[in-house]
Amino acid sequence: MDGVAKKKMKRSPLRKKAPKHSNSWYRKKMVELAKTEAKERDNYTCRKCGRSKRNGYKIDASHIFPEGRYHGMSAMIENIDAMCSSCHMWWHESPAESGAWFKAKFPERYKKLKALSLKIIQNDWKKLYETNKEEIRKLQFIGKQ
Repeated sequence: MDGVAKKKMKRSPLRKKAPKHSNSWYRKKMVELAKTEAKERDNYTCRKCGRSKRNGYKIDASHIFPEGRYHGMSAMIENIDAMCSSCHMWWHESPAESGAWFKAKFPERYKKLKALSLKIIQNDWKKLYETNKEEIRKLQFIGKQ
């Protein structure tokens, strides 16, 4: 480039590719939504002992049939109960006792969930996410406040 100043060539900006989310990413978003809806359904009150968010207790959302084993049921509101932190710990530490308690307290619901658990449930998490996208966005906004 004898004597001629090199011009800096501008690079065209790289286009960001739209993220491709996995099925588990969509499932996670749907579970977050279902947990929030279950806590609202239960009025942020523990289903076991009656403690509530109103009284200063932290309220968790717990799966009745475990999320790890029953992926297809993980975003079902019927499979989630609101529980205070203490009862939630008990739920996980004493599965036989907590399962017996749930079966005795909510026999019809237990039968329904048991029947569903015996079926192979495969969800199209992306489709469910797209259907509920607006509710999920509201949850994400609320969480950032």
